[in-house]
Amino acid sequence: MELPVNIKELSAVGSDEVGVGDYLGPLVVASVYVEDHQIEALQALGIRDSKGLTDDRIGFMAEKIKDMLTFKLVIFENKYYNAMIDQGLNAHVVKSFLHNKAIGELISDLPTYPEYIIVDEFVSKEWHFKYLNKLPKKQDVVKDNLYFVKKGETVHIAVAAASILARYAFINYMNDLSQQYDMEILKGASSKVDACSKKFLEAHGEAAFKNLCKWHFANTKRVIS
Repeated sequence: MELPVNIKELSAVGSDEVGVGDYLGPLVVASVYVEDHQIEALQALGIRDSKGLTDDRIGFMAEKIKDMLTFKLVIFENKYYNAMIDQGLNAHVVKSFLHNKAIGELISDLPTYPEYIIVDEFVSKEWHFKYLNKLPKKQDVVKDNLYFVKKGETVHIAVAAASILARYAFINYMNDLSQQYDMEILKGASSKVDACSKKFLEAHGEAAFKNLCKWHFANTKRVIS
């Protein structure tokens, strides 16, 4: 079943994640419900995919929209992420789990079940359900009116809003970590992040570091060595 040609004008849930490619810091999924009468105001704010925006701009937009919209955030710390990877699951399974959780929690707060639930596609819908079946504990699975769409932020503004709110939560989490450890905890997975990681490891030890990083990334071999 395909989305209607006028989907941009209709009420919909959008779901997106951030932190997937960041060695340090959590995975964050946001699921957002945008009603049709809210779309024009969001467009006026210039809401679009967070990857094209500065941290300051994301903060400005997020503060504008977080009181306008109904949304759910799931912030998944790396100690839980690493535990799932250690169980033989992969990052796609983790993302399917988090999207299903965020969407399910959002739907429970809505007065009626949404007609359209749009996930920024990281796998096909078929594989999403297969990944959920791999979880050791079975979940209540959101199945109805669910669409996985490439570049979802261009299809409906709810996905773009989800991207911004997820990124804002990620930025704030990383800032809080930096304050907690009195050092800048860097985003991304670059050589600068490796240097930051080595500094953290030397100061706080391997157990604390494993809770900070996505242990299966190639960065770990460089940092530990």
